[in-house]
Amino acid sequence: MELYDPRPTVAIPDLNGKYERFLLAIEHAPPTEHFLILLGDMIDDGSGVQQILRHLREIHAEHGLQVLAGNHEELMINALCGLPGMRHAIDPTPGDTPEWRRWLRNGGRATLESYRSKRALISDVEWLIQHSKRWVVRHRWLYSHATRPHPAQQPLSVEQLTPSGADMLLWDRPTGTANLYALPENLIGSVHGHTPRPIPERLLGPDRKPAWFIDLGKQARDIAVHHSETGPHVLHAPPLVLDTRPASPRFGEALVARFRRKAT
Repeated sequence: MELYDPRPTVAIPDLNGKYERFLLAIEHAPPTEHFLILLGDMIDDGSGVQQILRHLREIHAEHGLQVLAGNHEELMINALCGLPGMRHAIDPTPGDTPEWRRWLRNGGRATLESYRSKRALISDVEWLIQHSKRWVVRHRWLYSHATRPHPAQQPLSVEQLTPSGADMLLWDRPTGTANLYALPENLIGSVHGHTPRPIPERLLGPDRKPAWFIDLGKQARDIAVHHSETGPHVLHAPPLVLDTRPASPRFGEALVARFRRKAT
């Protein structure tokens, strides 16, 4: 039986490879005092993917947290492991497949380029596959990446992906009650990322329970979080300081360069 954890829950939306966003969030909500739920899209676009995943794994081991799958995690797993039903061992070498092309077009190059070694990338992907969920319920709130699950849906396999087609839990963009399903009676609301909003926005489902959308968008330096007891908070980033240190060679840069040469 799982032990009761009295810490309030803090949901952190799409980091998009921006490590500084994660640091801002955990400064506001230290994991010693809060249970963190990452709402997916932790990877791609930004240069800090490996830093984010290394830090998440450390917090998970020491304090516990929950990562959820987003559409970018789905794109990465499909590229590296094949489509659901045709999975294979993780292969981080870019190939000329629709899955690889789609991932690289949608920020995957930045994820590859953040790694210095093939072994580190494989280890992090294995950890994500093992620990990510499609949704989770905690302290009467439901958390998922894009929208609420259909009442008939049940937790799926360790891959947390549907057998075929796009998983709307990872891809949908609700604009009203038509694609916001009612929650079970014992829940008070839901929290999501994925759909950018200039400020956290509350939609009401058909059950009149709030669905909070807290992703501020890929370009934002600020980040919004949702506290299970006090609601959404927008955290403002400090002034930007440029890093003038020379960049170290990274494992992924050579892979992406090789892929580009193949494609030309």
